[in-house]
Amino acid sequence: MAKDRPWCLVLAGGGAKGVYHIGAWRALRELGVRVDAFVGNSIGALVAPFMALGLSDELEEIAKGIGIDFVLKVPPELVKDGELSVGIENFTKLRELARDFVKKGGLDTAPLRALLERSIDEARLRASGKDLGIVTVSLTELQPRELFLEAMEEGHLVDYLMASAAVPGFVAPVIKGKKYVDGGVHDNLPYAVALKRGYRRIIVVDISGLGVNRRPRVEGTETVYIKNSIEMGGILDFDREFLERFTELGYLDTMRAFGRLVGYACFLEPGGKAEKAFRKRLEKLDLPVARELLEPSGAIWPERMRHDRRLLLKSLECAATALGVERVKAWSYAELEAEIRRRKAREDARLEAIAEKAKISLIEAGVEAAKAARLDECPYWYASLVAAFPKSRPGAMVRRALESLTPELKAALAFLELPPSD
Repeated sequence: MAKDRPWCLVLAGGGAKGVYHIGAWRALRELGVRVDAFVGNSIGALVAPFMALGLSDELEEIAKGIGIDFVLKVPPELVKDGELSVGIENFTKLRELARDFVKKGGLDTAPLRALLERSIDEARLRASGKDLGIVTVSLTELQPRELFLEAMEEGHLVDYLMASAAVPGFVAPVIKGKKYVDGGVHDNLPYAVALKRGYRRIIVVDISGLGVNRRPRVEGTETVYIKNSIEMGGILDFDREFLERFTELGYLDTMRAFGRLVGYACFLEPGGKAEKAFRKRLEKLDLPVARELLEPSGAIWPERMRHDRRLLLKSLECAATALGVERVKAWSYAELEAEIRRRKAREDARLEAIAEKAKISLIEAGVEAAKAARLDECPYWYASLVAAFPKSRPGAMVRRALESLTPELKAALAFLELPPSD
């Protein structure tokens, strides 16, 4: 894939989930991908000028510190760790916010406007040669507007950015006497806008935002489609852990889309040598599970993996899923295998300790533990319980249910039966 030729970057709307765009942008810069045009909606429109102006450090700082008070004018007493905190103790301030909402016809986005006005140099952007397009909807005319920078009156860039991001419930921006609302009402993923502009090398970053999300029609184009591989968070979710993980997910998904990382659910550095060594090890082992794993298209594998000849990658992926290994992280083959073995030892020790302490069978102890945990344990935990009574009819039924819910389980258990690699 030629990365030196310029691309158009299409950025979807999605509120707080827009931190994903920041992670994706970090990856694109590391990969040396040249982007000369940006088309965005809502949060996608807001971050696009930062990218076009090279304000990458500023974006990273925003991702680290963003909270509800970055976007909305909210009494400080209602904000805790960046999120809206509502309780009987701050009822007076909540009523004040409600009155302000009624008076202004929506939530006040003055902090967001101030951030844009401080950060974005409109004159420099116009002189940069970078193309910038946004989507919004005129409430006054009930018409969508797809605008590029040259069609925006000078001095009104921030107005149009705010218009693109005017989520229903926010104060509707007014430009030249016309009210506007979030462009997601028309097109949350403005891929078609980029096509109409004439772009055919397009990178799409889709974050599952609210609104009209049309499936891109990529015929006759060179399109890289990047989508969040894990569903999490909401458009006004400013939980710090979520924001950090979703930013990192944007980075990892983009690296995988461009082939720097590989994997299905996990993110792995390519490991050709490890694959060859694993195949040789399986061929030497005189074990039924080794023979099963050596069959790349065998029934032991989930359907989506059956044509993949990377046996070690598939084995690690299946075992990681069964053991609930952290997904939002880049692993080497060796690191992931070590983590899998560590987690297996931990789960085995937990089950044995419970059974020994209670002086009851492993399965009885596990059932009680599962009840207490509200069935939140990893699939390997339950598979271990079932293994305690392999000839039991209920046990066989549970095993089939587990394998149906977790198609990776068969291959995971086979891989975990292998002796650890040296």
